Amino acid sequence: MKKLTVLVFSLLTLCSVSGQDLIERICNSVCTCVDIIENMDSLQKKLDRCVTESMVIFFESDEDYISNVDSLKKTVDRVMKSLTYYCPKIKDFILSDKEAQYYKMSDSEIANRLYTAGSKSLESKDYKTAKKNLVKAIKADPAWVLPYDDLGLVYRQMGDYKKAIKYYSKSLEIYPEGAFAVQNKAVALTYLKDYESALENYNMLIDLYPKNPEGYFGKGKTYFLMEDYENALDYIFYCHKIYSAQNSDYVKDTKNLVSLIHDKLKDQNKLDIFFKKAETHGITINQN
Repeated sequence: MKKLTVLVFSLLTLCSVSGQDLIERICNSVCTCVDIIENMDSLQKKLDRCVTESMVIFFESDEDYISNVDSLKKTVDRVMKSLTYYCPKIKDFILSDKEAQYYKMSDSEIANRLYTAGSKSLESKDYKTAKKNLVKAIKADPAWVLPYDDLGLVYRQMGDYKKAIKYYSKSLEIYPEGAFAVQNKAVALTYLKDYESALENYNMLIDLYPKNPEGYFGKGKTYFLMEDYENALDYIFYCHKIYSAQNSDYVKDTKNLVSLIHDKLKDQNKLDIFFKKAETHGITINQN
């Protein structure tokens, strides 16, 4: 399972490698070879075959390189560290599989019962009872991310953003790609006005889940709070297009933020920037 392990741990970062053009071509070849992915076992088997076949294609005429075991190993490692970047279908499959693995009920019936009770208390805004049950759920199953996520939400609702971040961080120690914890940790950091750290988390959310509009909205709102209205517009306009395509009710939130940015730029006599940004993103603005 070594190849698959390298893939999983490379989801958060595209490593800088020399000869990147060659690595990209090999990755594209592997991606085409892998075709349909049924499950993790089938992905592992296809990677074993496809990486070897792709390496042969690119190096079959280079006998010196093929005979150099160390060079081949380094190239394979570089390919595996870059594959999820160049092959979105592999990345999406691994992320989907991990989501199903971590966002499920516990094997411990006691933990499940306590978590369910805590979640119900959270919904009814009985935060004291929610905390008590969620902490007990964590003790019953310390490797289960859901109670950490909900406990983070409890503290966020209570306005204790430092403790919220603490529990989101614990969740991410177990499941680093957890969209819920990444996003909500960014929100809590924003409330603490730690905007740079919030942007780092939103960048992570965007890198991992580029189809999720929340990363773009959060990043745009953070730039707005930083009074960087030009960057804010880019992300809010992009998010607005996603929400519009989804017929989402959240489109009203992007409209409201766009309106606020419009007013800020108007005060700065920079409306030309506003309309140029709108045009660049294919957004029609009524100037009347």
